[in-house]
Amino acid sequence: MPATQLEHTNAANSTDNRPRFGIGHVSVPSNDIDRMASFYSDIGMRLVVNMGRAAIVELRGGTHIVFHQGNGGTSSLDLIVDDIDETWSLLEGAGANPGPIRRGSPHDQFLATDPDGNTLVINSNHAMGPV
Repeated sequence: MPATQLEHTNAANSTDNRPRFGIGHVSVPSNDIDRMASFYSDIGMRLVVNMGRAAIVELRGGTHIVFHQGNGGTSSLDLIVDDIDETWSLLEGAGANPGPIRRGSPHDQFLATDPDGNTLVINSNHAMGPV
């Protein structure tokens, strides 16, 4: 039986209803790797390693953001959170200058800026099942 998009067989030969693919790494150039590693870990991402020349933080689901030396402020990260109001307050306290929350259609959303000037698009969670 061929595997479908929503149901496939994992290595242990059991049915897995999660999507087949996930994002492993997102590469983001940075003007100041230490500052970016601190900012992202302070707002709730897991610091995996800071090697000086690069730093890696981990998001829910295991995706890694890799900060490397380069022209910062050129990236946009589209993130989901469970509590958008609490996250807005967290980012305001972190100096990320969050904009107003737009409600609905299809989820709540606001924009903020990280220390390098990258755009953070913060969305309420809209997953359609196990992820």
